[in-house]
Amino acid sequence: MKNVLTFVFRYDNISMSGEGNEGKPHQLRKDLIFMKTTVSVKYDRRRKYYLVLDCESATLPCAGNLPADAKKDVAIAKPLIYDLGWKIIDKKGRVYARKNFLISEIFSVPSIFDTAYYASKRPLYLEKLEKGEITLTDWRTASAELENDMQYVEAVGAYNSMFDFKKAIPFTELYINQLYSPDFHDWLKNQNKICEKIVNGFGTSSSKEFDPDVFRFRGKVYPLFDLWGLSCKYIMDNDDYKATCLRNGWQTESGKYFKTSAETAYRFASGKLDFDEAHTAIDDADIESEIFAL
Repeated sequence: MKNVLTFVFRYDNISMSGEGNEGKPHQLRKDLIFMKTTVSVKYDRRRKYYLVLDCESATLPCAGNLPADAKKDVAIAKPLIYDLGWKIIDKKGRVYARKNFLISEIFSVPSIFDTAYYASKRPLYLEKLEKGEITLTDWRTASAELENDMQYVEAVGAYNSMFDFKKAIPFTELYINQLYSPDFHDWLKNQNKICEKIVNGFGTSSSKEFDPDVFRFRGKVYPLFDLWGLSCKYIMDNDDYKATCLRNGWQTESGKYFKTSAETAYRFASGKLDFDEAHTAIDDADIESEIFAL
């Protein structure tokens, strides 16, 4: 995808009316190759690298007994990462690092992990741990590894960067800092009150200036790209994609829009029309890295 550092496109779901179809359809590669192993090499400063990240999250324990819709609202506003994965790749999709961590303060606390939408995947994670396919560690260790890797890349991104980098990582960082402070219980009580407001239809607001093109973390600033917006622009905004959606039923529940998820983008780009997204961080980072390299 071109101009990932210059443009971050923010699109709604693609209208089924066919409007907004500008330019020629993107020419898609059909010979995508999964690269699941890490290539151990030193980073060459002459080469440009990119970090593609995915995470799976739970939320605060207070959401545990809420109705599904209310729990979803809280989970979006207050995400706590239990599965964090990323890859470092170049523009052609060659892999230079592939890392995956389970966060002990979230995954190992049932009252938190059980709030996750994909809590039923716990046995899968235990199997991955047994096989050595994922590392169970604390947030500070995993995030320090991420922070170290970000120094080598031109930009960082995810399929929904506004969630992963703007909500999930910052709130998990805040939660962990509070967890190891003497004021944790007072902070948590206040968070529970905020969650009550969210459930009752009062959204949260922030006085911080919002900049969609950068990720700020521990005093450093990293260029940020959004794969969803780029995919809408370069992969899905054409008649071929819309026709494929109609043939395969890739529409939202309302029937008014075509789906624009990583799963449908990858299905279309790879030609694997029956592909199902794993919804585990590193497996999703795999397909998102392939999408990036188109």
